[in-house]
Amino acid sequence: MQLSELEEYQDQLVLHLEASGLNVSFGDDLAVLLKTYEVATGTGYVQLPFVLEDPKDFNPYNFWVCFDDGNAPVALTGFRTMQNSGETRRVGEAYSRGALYRPKKSEGWFPDSGPELRPHALYGYIGAGWVHPRFRGHNLAGFIARIAQSEALMRTRGTLSMSTAMTAEALFRSGMNLRASGLHHLHVEQVLDGYLAIADHDMKLFLSYSTGTELMSFYERELAMLREGEVIPWLHEHDKASAEEVIAAVPQRTSEEVPVSTMAGLLA
Repeated sequence: MQLSELEEYQDQLVLHLEASGLNVSFGDDLAVLLKTYEVATGTGYVQLPFVLEDPKDFNPYNFWVCFDDGNAPVALTGFRTMQNSGETRRVGEAYSRGALYRPKKSEGWFPDSGPELRPHALYGYIGAGWVHPRFRGHNLAGFIARIAQSEALMRTRGTLSMSTAMTAEALFRSGMNLRASGLHHLHVEQVLDGYLAIADHDMKLFLSYSTGTELMSFYERELAMLREGEVIPWLHEHDKASAEEVIAAVPQRTSEEVPVSTMAGLLA
């Protein structure tokens, strides 16, 4: 999948939402996301992964997405992009060392857990997800996850090695993160058992993720359906197919048709 096709895919999703009466906007200032999230949810909950305190955490690959109905936000999500150190390590180790945020007390991460990161690889975290109760049941969570992760791939010019998300035990057991209808990740594993600063209590935490190449394959499959005017059942009809099933339906490429996201392996 080329970047121009990825842009076409995202445009199709945005056009669908606009036709339904919603506006789609992108912001680069994560401080504004935090304020918007606080007002929208009314909970006072602080999304620690999006609190940037170190100048090194700021980069053009961080952004947030908002759907609004012309009056107020109805759906939100944020995306953080980080660069691995000069050594090969796992995401569990990176997060345990404060790559995502810097907790005030030790957390219960498993350093040897999560996918492997190559030296200097770009990897992302999608979070701060919220949908207004009045707009639930229309799979806005699925739309905003696609728009955010495709935006991350475009901003990094296809070099994003993976997108990750934190998953509480109840959501992990429901299988929601692996469904094509929602976050559409392909993998999940436990990465923490103990204190988590985000929740401010002990818990079991799971990490769901897809590589950049897997996301590209998923979007390629959906773009082909959109071009044919087909209804995507897992996006519009409450189909519970897994993201893995969608990927399995993508035709195999020839050696001349290398997806852009494989550049991540060459440039990492």
